[in-house]
Amino acid sequence: MRTPNDLMLILERDPESLRVLTGVAEKLGCDRIEANSLESLLEVLAIRRPTIAVLAVDWVDANGLGVLQSLADSSTPPATYLVGSIDNRVLASIKRAAEARGLQVVGAGSRPLVAADLEKLFAGHLTCQPPISRSELVHALQNNELMLQYLPKIALVPEGLRTQGVEALVRWQHPEKGLLQPRHFLQAVEEHDLLVDLTDFVMTEAIRQAGRWRARGLFLELIINLNLRLVRDRGFPERLSRLLHEYEFPPNQLVLDVTEPSSEFDRDLMFDVFTRLRILGVGLSLDNFGTGLSSLTELYRMPYSEIKIDPSMIADVLREREAMVIVRAMAELAHTLHLAVCAEGIETQPMLEFARDAGFDSAQGRFFSGPIRAGDVEKTVRAWPSFAQAATWRWPGINSTPGVVGHADMPATLELDSKREAS
Repeated sequence: MRTPNDLMLILERDPESLRVLTGVAEKLGCDRIEANSLESLLEVLAIRRPTIAVLAVDWVDANGLGVLQSLADSSTPPATYLVGSIDNRVLASIKRAAEARGLQVVGAGSRPLVAADLEKLFAGHLTCQPPISRSELVHALQNNELMLQYLPKIALVPEGLRTQGVEALVRWQHPEKGLLQPRHFLQAVEEHDLLVDLTDFVMTEAIRQAGRWRARGLFLELIINLNLRLVRDRGFPERLSRLLHEYEFPPNQLVLDVTEPSSEFDRDLMFDVFTRLRILGVGLSLDNFGTGLSSLTELYRMPYSEIKIDPSMIADVLREREAMVIVRAMAELAHTLHLAVCAEGIETQPMLEFARDAGFDSAQGRFFSGPIRAGDVEKTVRAWPSFAQAATWRWPGINSTPGVVGHADMPATLELDSKREAS
C-alpha cells in the first residue's frame, strides 16, 4: 500500500548505512531519495515534502546547522532521525539544536544502524506500509486487536471551561507492528470491503462505552467520524437508530464528524441521508472547514449542526493577520447560520485565548489533552475545571508543562477516515 506523498529523504554517505536505510524504506513500502549536499537537499525540498529525513551529522564538508535550518524552514518539516559516528554528547547537542529550530527529532543513533529498530521507529511516522491482507484485518476485527481512544472536546463557556464530550478514535494493536493509527490500515480496509465492519465496531464500542459513563453519572457528547462512503447507503440512518435504541443512548448526544465531500459523491443522496440523520436527532459536524473548495456551498445546502475549523487555520492565526481575520469571519458566519463552531488543534494558551475571543463554542487539542484510553476518561474529566474555574487553570496530566498537557506517550489525533493525515 503506497501513497505518492510518502518519502524518506536520506542524507548519508556511509555505504553500509545506505544499504540498511534502503532496505528499511523498501520494507516499509516507502519511496526514498538521497541527497549528498545542502544544495541537493534544497533541490529536493523545492519539489517534494519528505515524511521523514535521515540526517548524517558528521559530514566534514556539510553545513550541518544549515541543513537543520533548511529542513525546519520547509513547508512541512519532516520527522528527523540523526545518525553519526561521533561522541554522544555532541550528538545530543545537535539534537537540541534541531529541536530548537522546531524540528521533530524522532531519534538519534550511532553507526552501525540496526534495520529492525529503524523499521519499528519509522513505521509510526510514515503513512506508507506494506500491503495488509484481508485475513489480517478480519483477524483483527474478530480477536479484539482494535481499540478506541478518546479525544476530549472542551466547551468554552462564559464561566470558564468544561468537558463537553469525547471523540472516538480507532487504533489497531497489531501483534507485530505495534499500535497502528488509521493512516496505516484504512486504505486496506476500504480495498478489502471491510469499511462497514470497521464502522460497526467503532459505533458499537463507542456507544456501549458512553453508556457505561452515563451509568456512572458522566454525561458526555460522543463524536464519531463517519466515512462518507457509508453515506451512499440510505439504510445507514435506520441501522444507527436501532443501535442507539439497543443501548438506550440519546441521539442528541451523538455527533457524526464528516469531511467535505469530493465531486465524486452524489450530493442529492448525501442530502437525503444527512437529513434522515438530523431528523433522528443526531448532530452533523463539518470537519476540516476552511481547507475545501466548496465549503460555503456545503454550509447552506447540507443540514449541518456544527463546523470545525481546521488545525492549520488555527495555527496560522497567531502569526498571520489575514488568517486571524478569516477565522474570525468563519466563526461569525457559522453563528449567523445558527451553527456551533469548534476550534481544532489548540496547543497553547494564546490559541485558546484567541478561540474564546473569536466566539468559538468549543475546542480540541493538546493544550487540554491528547487521545486517552476509555479507562482514563472519567478520572481525567472529573479532575478538570468546573464551570466556576478560570480558563487559565493549569490542566493536569503526566506532562506538567503548561499548555503541553496530556499523556506523554499518546499519539497525535488521527481519525477513522484519515482526513487530517497529510496530519
